[in-house]
Amino acid sequence: MMNALFLIKLNMLLHLNLKMKYQKKTFRVSPNTVERIIDSYYEGKQLYKNYLPEILSFDEFKSVKSADGDMSFHMVDGKTGKTIDIVENRRLNNLMKYFSYYTHNARSKVKLIVIDMCSPYISLIKKMLPNANIIIDKFHLVNLILNSLNKTRIKLMKYDKKNYNKLKRYYRLLLKSQEDLNNTKWKRYWCFDNLMTQSDIVNYLININEELKDTYEMYQNILYALKHNKINDLELILNNKDLKISDYIKTSVKTLKEYLPYIKNTLSNSYYNGFVEGNNNFIKVLKRIAFGFRSFRRFKARIMICKNLLHMKKANE
Repeated sequence: MMNALFLIKLNMLLHLNLKMKYQKKTFRVSPNTVERIIDSYYEGKQLYKNYLPEILSFDEFKSVKSADGDMSFHMVDGKTGKTIDIVENRRLNNLMKYFSYYTHNARSKVKLIVIDMCSPYISLIKKMLPNANIIIDKFHLVNLILNSLNKTRIKLMKYDKKNYNKLKRYYRLLLKSQEDLNNTKWKRYWCFDNLMTQSDIVNYLININEELKDTYEMYQNILYALKHNKINDLELILNNKDLKISDYIKTSVKTLKEYLPYIKNTLSNSYYNGFVEGNNNFIKVLKRIAFGFRSFRRFKARIMICKNLLHMKKANE
């Protein structure tokens, strides 16, 4: 039987985001032995079934191959950034069953939930967390329209051989907010003969094509409204039918209209999905340095150990 000092040292090491080979070198035991100790001394118990915080963040991440479903569900406290729980399968029916284990009192106390534009999550929240207002993460809103403008640029670039290099080289300036463009510093840019500012380059590019110009104006107007939390301006912009915008951004505008009630919550609150995205990045790193995990249970246990959510059982347990 392993002595208490060994277990204490191993407990400390397991809380670090390190490869299994470091446990092997430190304690002169095989990775399989370390895994058996994890299984033996750490139990994957259900956490916080009588409690949920007022602010939640939902997201998903690529799970292990043995998991039931390609993606796993990740729930985080929106105020503290602390992981609450990880669910193997993010499918709606499975999440409905999972949240049914929480008491009605715990679910009713949730006030705000930050998500990306995922309709199953909205159905889940309305059914299982009816008192919670939904916030769409602002990053995903900006990314939606940014991709639409970029696809419009690429489509034009493929057919305009004369301006191909210019459209390809300076695409970042098109995606940049107009407020951040420099219009006072003149310099010589590649592909242009004269001295130019960043604003001059953008003006040249958008005037190549009318559809690109109108799409760019729509993008900048939406970006400005989101950045400065102007919900009334956003509604007017989305209902503007005079511009000859591309099909890509038409689809994005339609999506924004669909989620407009939740976008209003976004612009009136300061919460976002930064915590859960950071935790997902930690999980990806943990998975990579371990060269993957075969067992979802062990994968989840290691995450919970590193996040200090699972604790070593006492000897008399």
